[in-house]
Amino acid sequence: MASHEDDEEQDRCRICFGGHDDGPLVRPCTCRGSAKCVHSACLEKWRRTGPREDAAYRCGECKDDFQDPLSLELLRERLQAERMNGQATITTLGTLASELQTQGHGDEAEPLLREQLEKTRETFGIRHPSTLLTMTNLGGALRQKGDLVAAESLYREALEVQRETLGNRDPHTLLVIKSLGVLLLAKGDRAGAEQLLREALEGFRETLGNRHRDTLNSIDSLACLLELKGDFAAAGSLYREALHVQRDTLGSRHRLTLATISRLGVMLLDRYTPGCQDGDLAAAEPLLREALKGRRETLGNQHPDTLASIEFLAMLLQDQKRREELPAREQRIAAREQMKDDIAAHRLAAFLAEFVL
Repeated sequence: MASHEDDEEQDRCRICFGGHDDGPLVRPCTCRGSAKCVHSACLEKWRRTGPREDAAYRCGECKDDFQDPLSLELLRERLQAERMNGQATITTLGTLASELQTQGHGDEAEPLLREQLEKTRETFGIRHPSTLLTMTNLGGALRQKGDLVAAESLYREALEVQRETLGNRDPHTLLVIKSLGVLLLAKGDRAGAEQLLREALEGFRETLGNRHRDTLNSIDSLACLLELKGDFAAAGSLYREALHVQRDTLGSRHRLTLATISRLGVMLLDRYTPGCQDGDLAAAEPLLREALKGRRETLGNQHPDTLASIEFLAMLLQDQKRREELPAREQRIAAREQMKDDIAAHRLAAFLAEFVL
C-alpha cells in the first residue's frame, strides 16, 4: 500500500505537470485524483488570464469557489473596469457581493446588493427569480450586520412570491425557507425556526437527495438549533451524517467540512458534565484541533472562522486546567457551568457568522 509520503511524491500540478521541486503544491478546491494539486503561481496565472469568466473565483473542473483574497481582488478589478465603461453588470455586482459575504465582509456587500436589487427590479420586475435572489442575498447581508427586522422583511417578501411562483419544493424557495429559519433562530424564536428548518431539510432531501451540498448545509442548520435546545443526541446524529458525506465529497479541508467538524466538537464540549461524560470532552479535543489546523491552513490566522476555532479550543483547554485544579466534583460542576455560559455566548454567534445563503 502506498504511503502518504509516496502520494505526495507522486503529486503533480494539473496545469504545468511539475512536482514539489517546482514549487509548493496546494489543493484549493474539491477536485480529486490527478487534478487535486496545483502550484499557487500556476493557478493565479490561470485565474488572471484564463478565458473563462468565472476563473477569477471558481474552479473550472469541480466548480468549487476558491473564496480567497484573490477572488475579491479580481472581482473588484472587474467591477471597476465595468464602471469606467459605464456598464456595471448585475452579474458582477452579485458575484462580488456574494464573495464578500462569504468571506465576512457583509458591510461592503450591502451597497452592492442594493445597487443590484435596483437594477434587477428595473430590468426584470419584482417577481423575477433574479430579483428575488438578490432580495434574499440583501437580507443575508442585513442579517450579518444585525439588522434582523429589515432582513426578515426581505426574506418574507421574497418567500411569499417564491411559494406562489416556484412552489414550496423548488430549491430556490427552500434556500429562503432555510435562511428565514436561521434568522428566526438569531432572534430567539426557536419554535418558528425549527418549523422552517425542518421544512427546508425535508424539501432538500426529497428534491436534491441526501448528499447534495444544500441538503448538508440544511442538516447543519437544524443540528445547530437542536443543539441549542439541548437535544444533543439528535444534533450529534445530524452532524455526523453531514460530516461523513462532506469528508467523502468535499474533503476534510473544505470550509463546510471544517465548519461541521467544529460544530460537532463544540457540541461535545458543551454537553460534557464533570464526572459523568469524560468521553465527550476527550472526543471534542481532536475535532477542535482538526478544525483549527484546517482553518489556519486554508483561511489564514486572522479569518473570523479561525479566530472562533481558537476561542473554542481555548475554552476546552481552560476547562481541562480547571478540572486539574478543582478535584472536588461540586467545584468542577460550578466551573463547568461558567464555561457552558461562555460557550452559549459564542456558539450561536459563530454559527451565524459562518452561515451564508
